[in-house]
Amino acid sequence: MERQNYRPAEWLDDGLVDDVTRNLVQELLSRSAERVRAQNTALWLSSGDHLDALLGSGPHAAHFVGEFRQPLDRGIISLVYASGQPVCENAISSNPHHSRLLDQRLGIQTDAMVAVPLVVGGEITGVVTCVHTRPAGSDQPPAGFGATDLHEFEFVSACIARLLEAATAAETL
Repeated sequence: MERQNYRPAEWLDDGLVDDVTRNLVQELLSRSAERVRAQNTALWLSSGDHLDALLGSGPHAAHFVGEFRQPLDRGIISLVYASGQPVCENAISSNPHHSRLLDQRLGIQTDAMVAVPLVVGGEITGVVTCVHTRPAGSDQPPAGFGATDLHEFEFVSACIARLLEAATAAETL
């Protein structure tokens, strides 16, 4: 089984990534969310014409990880995937690229997002995200991110990429 014969979204499901690596990636996402004082993270991997949410942390993860597919023609994470450029956005509601598909499904509003491309083996294979959310229609003040938060998730993305490279390379031996 060679990594290039699989879509990135299939790596976790088809046994190219072992449980230890999967758990390490999950822990990286969770710890980094704590470091930036956010609750919600996700690892999105490419699967043809969409991105699949395959791992995540936070109160909403159980409601969309493994269930939700983000079309590649909508949303900030799709823009990050296509461009290879990270985004730190603190005015999501006014960003014309923001897709409300997941917000509507979860009954939340996303206030701020850090989204960083995931580059495995020299190719963009997905996106790592961290978001601040609140219940839809809430009057709570929105939270935001800064440059250090973006740097944290650039580091996380690089670590996840190396873990996935090592795990998928080990499976092809």
